[in-house]
Amino acid sequence: MSGRWFSLALGLLVLLPAWGHEPRPARDGMTGVWIRAVSGVDRPDISNITAAGRAVMDEYDHASDDILRCLIDWGRLNTVSGFPMEMIVSENQVTILYEYNHTVRRVFLDQTEFPADYPPSLVGYSIGHWEDDTLVVETRNLLPGWINMEGVAPYTDAAVATERFTLDPERQVLTVERTLVDPNYYSSPVTWTTVYTPAEYPVYPYDCTIGSYGSSLAG
Repeated sequence: MSGRWFSLALGLLVLLPAWGHEPRPARDGMTGVWIRAVSGVDRPDISNITAAGRAVMDEYDHASDDILRCLIDWGRLNTVSGFPMEMIVSENQVTILYEYNHTVRRVFLDQTEFPADYPPSLVGYSIGHWEDDTLVVETRNLLPGWINMEGVAPYTDAAVATERFTLDPERQVLTVERTLVDPNYYSSPVTWTTVYTPAEYPVYPYDCTIGSYGSSLAG
């Protein structure tokens, strides 16, 4: 190849995006640290809770919750939390790092079937796909837990959660629409939406001091 053609080819490599990757601001822009925009406005409507679910919620005692002792024995969806989260979007996986309790979550984009022998966990097993520029995630294999941090809206290990992540790149607003299906505790799907904006600080190490969360209830 002559020097002239070599220079032209090199220039094209610099100017054009990587092969097979067309820049998509609404997808690529999801990579970053996000913080819940307004607290207390994204609680789900659980008027459809069953008697079994209500009984579990009525028995909940925040003051004796192990979360006050930095122990997590029930799942927490980490969706209604004031702590930031970092999203890292790659071709085959989206990794979500929650500051709360050092929680790491992986959303597999190159899978379509849930493994039959995967053990239940706090974050479950998540498979995602793109619908235009919206990331759609389905999560199964969850341990029993709560939708939020104060013993509101419990769910069982039969729960299936679906999330739709949509970024408005101009306004820098990340909207996550969530649906939880759990026939054991709810007669119909539970839905709620959380809005995030870019955080002004990174995800820090989670320093849990006993009694620090809800310390006024810790006695």
